[in-house]
Amino acid sequence: MLAAQITGPRRLEMIDVPVPDPGEGQILVKLETGAICGSDLPFFLLERSHPSVMDKPVPLPPLLSLHEIVGRVAKSRCDRFQEGDRVLSLPYTHLGLGQFYLSEPAFTVPIPDGPSEQLVLAQPLGTVVHACLKLPNVLGQTAVIVGQGPIGQLFTALLRQMGVLRIIAADLLPERLEAAKKMGATHTVCGETAEVAEVVREVTGGVGADVAVEAVGKVETLNEAAALVRRNGTLLAFGVPHRTHYDFAFRDFFFNEGRLINSIGPNVQHDFPIAVELIASGAIDVRPLVTHSFPLEQAQEGFTLFADRRDGAIKVMLRG
Repeated sequence: MLAAQITGPRRLEMIDVPVPDPGEGQILVKLETGAICGSDLPFFLLERSHPSVMDKPVPLPPLLSLHEIVGRVAKSRCDRFQEGDRVLSLPYTHLGLGQFYLSEPAFTVPIPDGPSEQLVLAQPLGTVVHACLKLPNVLGQTAVIVGQGPIGQLFTALLRQMGVLRIIAADLLPERLEAAKKMGATHTVCGETAEVAEVVREVTGGVGADVAVEAVGKVETLNEAAALVRRNGTLLAFGVPHRTHYDFAFRDFFFNEGRLINSIGPNVQHDFPIAVELIASGAIDVRPLVTHSFPLEQAQEGFTLFADRRDGAIKVMLRG
């Protein structure tokens, strides 16, 4: 089968490898559509400072890294799924960047008919569902979302569905803010910390946001989001940390009596079905996020475009 292998910083090579054979209780899934995620980029960029990459020898193992995938079961050695079933399924440890990959029932949910380039977004949306279920009641509140990449956009959409009245979407790319308006943002701000803080002050009358979501994963944006919440407000840290230790302004956050929630996951069997239904039913329209699509053979072009955030790229798809 055809698979991709990272052989250096920003360098992917397509190679032939044997089709893996599922063991007892496993399934073999054939890629239909995969979506590149921000958590795939440290591997592509070979960010040696990133905890996921620092100790890995080059070249990286074939199939690393892709994990947002819709496909069909090609071979099954479990009772729950049969050959031909259409599924949203996580590969083992991000090893999905090829025509086939291995998974198991615990990481897999069935999906209905419908456009795979939309349904595949149930994977990142499932992680957002997992995070939002940890929040207090947000009905009628104000939220600010720092970062309007794919995850930030999905937070915008889901929080709107949950009854947040005012959603302030912040990013440095104007084209992403245009998409955020379609996803449910009531206010947008393109700028750095000072500009975002000023808009939050204007919208909230100087009180601060009830909820601030950090959807980037950098220490600077975590501190920015923490400073935007009102007294007794909630900071939801979602962006995957780029470092083992962060210099966090905890004293200020402490005296503001802020509440910190962090989230990573999700619970596949609980959160993914909710996300699938939200997309399949049209409750959340993810079409504004699907900006580019490449065949698997052009994974190099797809990853490069996504990494460089060129041409209005939000979600870049790879077709099997």
